Amino acid sequence: MIQIGKTLALAIRQKRTQLHYSQEFMAFKLKQTQNAYCKVELGQTKVTLVKLIDICEVFEVDINDFLKPVIEPQLRVA
Repeated sequence: MIQIGKTLALAIRQKRTQLHYSQEFMAFKLKQTQNAYCKVELGQTKVTLVKLIDICEVFEVDINDFLKPVIEPQLRVA
């Protein structure tokens, strides 16, 4: 089974910082608290497909383009 939770959380954080978005901004756009969003980036909260789609919309990136570098390294190990 592929374990991408922590890798996905790290990718979300990296993209957010690359865009110079704050956690507060992301939380506002996703209609959640900053604490709840922080748990997503720390991998303490599982990211649902719906939530990932919402995050990709905030980032203005295609979900496939966002997931490809996250999943491909995991497939090589499996």
